[in-house]
Amino acid sequence: MDQDQMKLVEELLFAEKRKPGFVKNLYFGDFLNEALFPFPEPLLEEMEAAEDYLSLLKKTLDTHLNPDQVDRKADIPRELIEELGKIGLLGVSVPKKYGGLGRSQYTYCKAIEEVASRCSSTAIFINAHQSIGLKAILLFGTEEQKKKWLPDLASGKKIAAFSLTEPNAGSDASGVETRAEYNPAKKTYTINGKKQWTSNGSIASVLTVMAKTKVPSKNGEFEDKVTAFIVTPDMPGFHIKDKALEKVGVRGTKTTNLEFINLEVPEENILGPLGGGLKVCLTALDYGRTTFGAMCLGAAKFCMQKAISHAVNRYQFKRPLASFPLVKKKIAEMAALVYAMEASLYLTAGFIDTGIHDVMLESAILKVFASESLWQIIYETMQIYGGRSFFTDQPFERMMRDARLNMIGEGSNEVLRAFIGAVGLRDVGMEMKDLKDKTLSHPLSAAKDIFSLGIELVGVSKAPVVEVKNEALQSESNRLAQNLKSFSGAAKKALIYYREDIVEKQLVLDRLATCAIALYTASATLSKLDKESLSRKDKSQTVETPDYLAGKYYLEMANQKIQESLHGLITPLDPLLEKVSDELTGI
Repeated sequence: MDQDQMKLVEELLFAEKRKPGFVKNLYFGDFLNEALFPFPEPLLEEMEAAEDYLSLLKKTLDTHLNPDQVDRKADIPRELIEELGKIGLLGVSVPKKYGGLGRSQYTYCKAIEEVASRCSSTAIFINAHQSIGLKAILLFGTEEQKKKWLPDLASGKKIAAFSLTEPNAGSDASGVETRAEYNPAKKTYTINGKKQWTSNGSIASVLTVMAKTKVPSKNGEFEDKVTAFIVTPDMPGFHIKDKALEKVGVRGTKTTNLEFINLEVPEENILGPLGGGLKVCLTALDYGRTTFGAMCLGAAKFCMQKAISHAVNRYQFKRPLASFPLVKKKIAEMAALVYAMEASLYLTAGFIDTGIHDVMLESAILKVFASESLWQIIYETMQIYGGRSFFTDQPFERMMRDARLNMIGEGSNEVLRAFIGAVGLRDVGMEMKDLKDKTLSHPLSAAKDIFSLGIELVGVSKAPVVEVKNEALQSESNRLAQNLKSFSGAAKKALIYYREDIVEKQLVLDRLATCAIALYTASATLSKLDKESLSRKDKSQTVETPDYLAGKYYLEMANQKIQESLHGLITPLDPLLEKVSDELTGI
């Protein structure tokens, strides 16, 4: 990563003081019990409203959604979109004063779960429209912009899209080449450039478009920064190059290539601050990645139910498939992953609804974990179904094709893993740098901090307390605390070992990210287990329900992931691995 990129990352992620997120604190070895216990749930009124809404949604989907036809015809019927607009799904999270239902992230995720359990194309369409498309206007728009655009978007009269990706800029959002030049006489920006793979791009009436602009710097000169613009297809110079690209999966969505040739956009269509487009982008993606978690969970629950039913009813060698240990392993792991996915999704949604914590790392973790878990669950479901899963009279081949996008869209999982590792380490590194500077200037006053760091690095520091209420989960909470202590110490050792070069050590960052993912999902799982086990009428003993056992099994799976990653955090195999690749590629 060059100096310009480093400067951009610093400015984008750390220019302002943020509320400390749960995961960021894990890197310091701190466990925010007050954020986790009890497991966050909306008010009873919101939960009841969500149930009522889901009942209406199910009836609408039963009547108007045929997922196989959406896939075969590569089209989401306009009739379906209009019906979803009528029941408010396209503006479920938009405040009532702008024409939406004004419901919580919890309710929105519940709704997306239901849609995705049937049709990923329709779920992706809603995500592109609401989670990132209109969300950018809702979060960063002026009052005038919100009043102008949101009512029609919330009702479904107009569709929104979010246009970032370009031929040479994917996960590297800073690499945007589309340019917007200001014309002071007209008070307009002239945009030229190409965008690719814009979901809803050919059916959207309102698009959030990212383009490079010249922005005054502190020293009086100008520098290139990304700015967000509200663009409409009726503006001269807006061209649809490819209306609906053919794809492996989510075929019903309109994935579009666009080109802007001298497209004039009035300056009042700037969304957010001039030069603040990457912040608009990153914040909107936090919501989009959370919705990705809901999409994956809905599909995963469907697959698990079908797999269990088939394993019970399908006989081979005069016994049900569910009686074979290798099939039992598949079912147990599916159940464990589904429980952890649900816990992690609604913990993250709870953070969003309360607004207490920054969810940048949490939403990235959720997206990676949920997408990879769904991929495993679909694989295991198809294995249980055997040859039957390979034919189109079953939904699994469609679901497999659809699920592949989840590990690429809204930031590839590899990029997000490096992101989770690097961003999590950043504040820890700054604290250690401050300690170094303090030691040089005031060695005596720094002695206590140096001693504390030293005992942590040698592993004799005290583990944090994880405050479960159910005594039956005490051993799991103690182990989670010990794993957190080990993780934090390992992260600091990696910083000391690699110093500034840690940002280039992606294999190490990946292992730290694996630990962070396992710690966050295990924390969410433990909190959910604690809440559910205590909410039962019989509080004198823990009833080992299937959900309870699945949650406990996930804690075992997460512990194993953490132990493996920490054991091989820094390994002599990495240089050999890179040498093999370099010899093959000539790089």
